[in-house]
Amino acid sequence: MTAHAVSPPAPALRRSALAVPVLLVVVLAGVVVVTGLLDAAVTDADRARYVSDRGLGSGLVGALVGLCGAVIVAQRPRHRVGIGLAATGVFWAVDGLCSAYAVWGLGRDPVPPLVGPAYWFVSEAGSLLLVALPVLLVLYPTGRLPEGRWRPVAVGAVGMSLVLPLVLMLAPDPAVYEDRLPAEVVRLLPQLALPVSVEVAQAALRVAQVVTLLALPLSAAVVFARHSRAQGIERTQLRWLLWAALVCLLAGGVTLLDVGGPAGLAALVTALVVTSASVVIGVVRPQTGDVDALVGGTLVYGGIAVAFVALDLLVLAGASALLGDRFQERQVTLLVLVLAVAAYGPLRSWLTGQVRRRLLGRRGERYEVVSALAERLEESGGLEEQLPTLAEAVAEAFRVAYVRVEVLGRGGEGLAATHGTRPTQTRSFPISYRGERIGTLELPDGGIRGMLSRRDQALLLDVVRQAATAVRASLLARELQESREQLVLAREEDRRRIRRDLHDGLGPVLGGVAMRLDAAGNAVATDPQTAHRLVVQSRAEITEALADVRRLVHGLRPPALDDLGLLAAVQQQAERARSGGLDVVVDADPAALGDLPAAVEVAAYRIVSEALANVARHAGADSATVRLATGPADLAVEVADDGCGIAEDVVAGVGLRSLRERVDELGGRYEVVCPPGGGTTVRAWLPVGQGAA
Repeated sequence: MTAHAVSPPAPALRRSALAVPVLLVVVLAGVVVVTGLLDAAVTDADRARYVSDRGLGSGLVGALVGLCGAVIVAQRPRHRVGIGLAATGVFWAVDGLCSAYAVWGLGRDPVPPLVGPAYWFVSEAGSLLLVALPVLLVLYPTGRLPEGRWRPVAVGAVGMSLVLPLVLMLAPDPAVYEDRLPAEVVRLLPQLALPVSVEVAQAALRVAQVVTLLALPLSAAVVFARHSRAQGIERTQLRWLLWAALVCLLAGGVTLLDVGGPAGLAALVTALVVTSASVVIGVVRPQTGDVDALVGGTLVYGGIAVAFVALDLLVLAGASALLGDRFQERQVTLLVLVLAVAAYGPLRSWLTGQVRRRLLGRRGERYEVVSALAERLEESGGLEEQLPTLAEAVAEAFRVAYVRVEVLGRGGEGLAATHGTRPTQTRSFPISYRGERIGTLELPDGGIRGMLSRRDQALLLDVVRQAATAVRASLLARELQESREQLVLAREEDRRRIRRDLHDGLGPVLGGVAMRLDAAGNAVATDPQTAHRLVVQSRAEITEALADVRRLVHGLRPPALDDLGLLAAVQQQAERARSGGLDVVVDADPAALGDLPAAVEVAAYRIVSEALANVARHAGADSATVRLATGPADLAVEVADDGCGIAEDVVAGVGLRSLRERVDELGGRYEVVCPPGGGTTVRAWLPVGQGAA
């Protein structure tokens, strides 16, 4: 008997996948609790003496980062970004624990064990945290290093981030601490230093700092390169990281304004929370929310906030210099408040609108954009003028440097208008009218202006819908004029053909018959045999003339429709198909097909004939069904078969084009579909007018 491995059920796999994240959360919680207790047992004087901070801050940061890593590991058990975040969180929490334990232990007599290694871990080995950020940047969002020429750059960035931690751990203690620690603490530290002088070690530390700091912009360059080549979901994931980077820049500015203060601390915590959350969202559920709106809004309003903070400082400095000590503090506050409400507030609102319009155009003015476009389209002439007007209006509304509009005409030919120079990356939006795609709108895909939030896309949809109506009207007017010209040309061509057939064919024949009959009449009395021969020849020529007349009549309208009616003529076509081995069923109500316009009868007959011919030639079907049904305003024609269907890459042939042309001539509609069960279904709806049954 052969043993077979049995896979555990899905719930068991789920529980095993959650075991590691749950254990990680428990460990982090325990480390934070212990760190808090140790911090509570130490005074600020001891921390100042041993040059250390509270370990609880590092512990909480590590818990937050580790929790984010646990969330990713729970959803993507082997994702390297999640593992990296979890490891970074544990390392940070342990760093805080070692800091609290070292200060607590140094104040005890005797000194507990492992106090020296704990202090060394905080002051020297703790610098390995500098490696975490470059590693996460080069691995995000896939968990793998980038491909191609950027892979060595990513590896180099990670290697550069290791330089400072290694130099710190191997440099002599005097070069690292510079006599800032008590001698009893230095004696407890592990001795891993290389035998080099203090001057050489300090020079190496300065170089190592520069090299390690350069690893961050190099890692950021890898992220930007990855973003430029990314497509689809990976591009959205990188947008989340871009948004976190913008928030960190703004938080850094707030920290510089309030170093060590509550606002600076709150900004740093906010940056950390946003970065961790954005990484989790980018890996686990990147489609959550509208990241383009977040990035665009953060860039715009962050830039406006920075500008106004600088302006506020200038206004405050100017007011202080102007007023000096002439007013009391309460009077100064009241005066500044009045100035802010009366002048400065409206000025800020006006400047905000101007900056936003300069950066992003008029995206927030939905009604104004649509109404202005409608007015411009009304003033423009034909389609050749409307397309450039649409391209220019979209470029102005969205403040983009490139717009291309293409409209599909009859037969697939396109008419396009371009505004600006085409960039490297673009994105396309369909222009549709009543579910039918009539063209394409192309915009840049890159930079802040290329980011379209859902609100921006809704505005673009309104603009495109407005333009589609005008473009469709122009197309219909053009097609109507072309149709009229084709009708006139076809009518005159038919007249020329009938005149030629009558003049060159039927006329000479009838003229010859008349002459022979005259000759036969003259020879009846004197030469009866010759008269009989001439009459027989005349009879034969008249028979040929009748055949020519019948051919002309058949070319104008299928005779089966006049002789049999639409239903019987369709059944005749079905009988011919049956003789070829195809089982055809005709489903129709004879009473409903009795009063149809002549053009509708001809189109329906030709559509059925062409569809059955296509089934017999190409479908490989065993059976087909023909359905004719009249509605309030149209005649529905359907031909369905059980054949092989039509592949998506097959170009429409003469038969399908003929079907479309016959439907378009009457202003109807049609569709050719391949149902999931197989086969092909051709449907056409032909308008029958007010007098239909």
